[in-house]
Amino acid sequence: MAEMMAKIPTVLLVESSVQEIDHVRRQTLSEKVTILRYDCASVDVFVARLQPGGLYSNICAIVRTGWLKAGPYASHRLFASEVIPHFPSSLKLICCSGHGYDAADIDALTNRGIWFCNTPNACTEAVANTGLMLVLETFRYLSFAQWCARYDWQKSRELGLRAVDPAGMVLGVVGLGDIGLAIAEKCQNALGMKIAYHGPKRKEEAEARLGGGVQYYADLISMTSVVDCIVIAAPYTPSTHHLLSQKQFQVAKGTGLRVVNIARGKMIDEDALVFALEVGKVVGVGLDVHENEPVVHEKLKENWMVTLLPHIGVCSRTSWTNFERQTWDNLESFLRTGKPVCPVNMIKGPYAMFQLK
Repeated sequence: MAEMMAKIPTVLLVESSVQEIDHVRRQTLSEKVTILRYDCASVDVFVARLQPGGLYSNICAIVRTGWLKAGPYASHRLFASEVIPHFPSSLKLICCSGHGYDAADIDALTNRGIWFCNTPNACTEAVANTGLMLVLETFRYLSFAQWCARYDWQKSRELGLRAVDPAGMVLGVVGLGDIGLAIAEKCQNALGMKIAYHGPKRKEEAEARLGGGVQYYADLISMTSVVDCIVIAAPYTPSTHHLLSQKQFQVAKGTGLRVVNIARGKMIDEDALVFALEVGKVVGVGLDVHENEPVVHEKLKENWMVTLLPHIGVCSRTSWTNFERQTWDNLESFLRTGKPVCPVNMIKGPYAMFQLK
């Protein structure tokens, strides 16, 4: 431990082409730690540099900040199962921007004694605003209206008997975490919707924030059969793969179901969704994420009654600012105390502390 504390810690910084940079904080930190900037052409190059004697062989932490979906490293899965065995024993902390962490093998990292931190609540506002917009789109079909304004004004009159207002309708939220709760609040306050939710357990504090009348469903099928619109805002795991599929869509009530997804694309079986649209079980769709993105399902893409976004729910400078602050907060806390601020996992035993001043 004394030997480790005597060393100047080395941190690998993985930057997106889209980020907000706190120049003052980075400069101050660079006077206390060695910061290496990631510039690998591929994950194979990254693995090679992790080997004994390699450029990254003595790193104590990795900080990955900014919009993970943008820039030359967007496809680099640095924390995947096949990469983790190559990490040096000196690596004790990974700080990665964003809410989701399904691209990291958390169990494998924990077994290696490596903390993994995300940035909880950092992009809640941005994603919740996107969710609110998509919910409204599924009732009013404004994407189709925009197409009509550009190309066929008279065709917009078809909306006269299809568009409805969401006031008084029931919104079912799958996953009432930070983002799910924020969407529920916005839809309740701005659109006058009633709220139901599904998850592994009841959340009484969240219910209190939403006021009376919130309905909890332990069973997703039961909730799907009574709501007018369903929003997926839960984490993606093997158990939530194709969470919405034919079984769920066919129980939709007679007026049809509207489907919104701002979580992960693979939580919806898109072939089943298309079929449900064709037979009228689903009557509105708003997707920020897609099952096989960046590829968009052809039948969804050609349907202007469906609102499609290119996974940009997080896309706000507010999000990038929060990412920057929280990733460095986690790093500095770890270097001072041996424990980061908001870890996803829990590491036991002696921590690697450098007593950063």
